[in-house]
Amino acid sequence: MATKKVKKVVKAESSATKTVAKKKVATKKKSSTAKVVAKTNSVKKVASLTPKKEILNNNSYVIVDYPVENETIVGNNYVLRIGASTDGYVEVSFNSGEWLPCRFASGYWWFDWNYFKSGNVTIAARIVASDGKVVKLSDIRKCKVS
Repeated sequence: MATKKVKKVVKAESSATKTVAKKKVATKKKSSTAKVVAKTNSVKKVASLTPKKEILNNNSYVIVDYPVENETIVGNNYVLRIGASTDGYVEVSFNSGEWLPCRFASGYWWFDWNYFKSGNVTIAARIVASDGKVVKLSDIRKCKVS
């Protein structure tokens, strides 16, 4: 009978130990949750300090289709074709200059480029939401004007 009592005592001790262990785990979960909330709050504060024109949506896309990379452009005018998602309107910039509006037609955005100077040119496009925030910025496209 002594062995039975010992087993019962061991079982009672182990269940008490389990209860204490559960409380510790619950306490750890609460503290880790508090840390996550604190981290989330600090991220929100950092995001609110970023400039007004921030990139909003990673599922959006914008790409300069034409001219193709390193294309040589000859003549007095050229029409750029830009593919973009429908998250706003599209603007284009030459040599990191002023952003100019494009027009939408036939599923693409277009820019009528006239009276350009000869030399190497970099072209970038971006999508801008109606509230003025930049949604997506394209990769830089390089070309040459003769």
